[in-house]
Amino acid sequence: MPRFREIYADTGDGGVQLGASADRWHLYEDFVHLSPHHTEGKLVRFEAELLPFVDNLDRGALVVVDMQNDFCSPGGWTQRSGLDHEACRAAIPGVQRAVEAARRHGMFVIWVYWHNRPDLRNLGAPTLYSFKHRLDQRGIGEELDLGQVLTAGSWGARMVDELQDHIDEDDIRVEKVRMSGFYGTHLDQVLRTQGIQTLFVCGVNADQCVSTTLEDAYFRDYNPVLISDATATSSPAYCKDAVVFNTKQCWGFVTTTDGFANPRPYPLKGLT
Repeated sequence: MPRFREIYADTGDGGVQLGASADRWHLYEDFVHLSPHHTEGKLVRFEAELLPFVDNLDRGALVVVDMQNDFCSPGGWTQRSGLDHEACRAAIPGVQRAVEAARRHGMFVIWVYWHNRPDLRNLGAPTLYSFKHRLDQRGIGEELDLGQVLTAGSWGARMVDELQDHIDEDDIRVEKVRMSGFYGTHLDQVLRTQGIQTLFVCGVNADQCVSTTLEDAYFRDYNPVLISDATATSSPAYCKDAVVFNTKQCWGFVTTTDGFANPRPYPLKGLT
């Protein structure tokens, strides 16, 4: 049997193979190679936790989750519900830096966001309850001063003003009606048809829509990378801390906007 088809094969250069065939990684003492079968293209090394990783820039995309007025702007659902929208706004500068870095890398930028039907016919009671815990709280689709909460075409569903100039017409837009960017959307098809395997994920809320998107990416054998300083939440700080911990321990890797923007060139090696 060819070595690249074996699980836990010896790589021949001091590492151990994880997985098999084109989906394999090579684990070394001080880094992980996510694409050892790529000997052409833009191989770079990203600083990350728990370990740095090497990958081909052509296989990556930036996924920006829910940077919308209802979560991040005054007068939006988060503030009107008594939650900390200013904490969500803390992600905006990091997202700006991440988008600029993705453009320099030649990566797709994928905007994932809530765009619910005005009639709410595709939302069940559990999802509605997530946004309406009290009788006097405005839920998805209900009216606030600036329009319906997280409804397609509303002010609340619009990306925050600070990111409008960072959105290009060639970017990919994925509308969702659940927390995860994968559930009931075309995100998976887009990634597979475009040859994207590594997802650099940021946005809000870290412990809800960001974390479920990271987990669903992991379950589908994508390579999830959380950009920690471009991610925020209106929940208590320990909620984001738990997402950071679980991402680097279980689901993938954690980096920063600086780490994402400034990978180091990696020497090309022969096919292994």
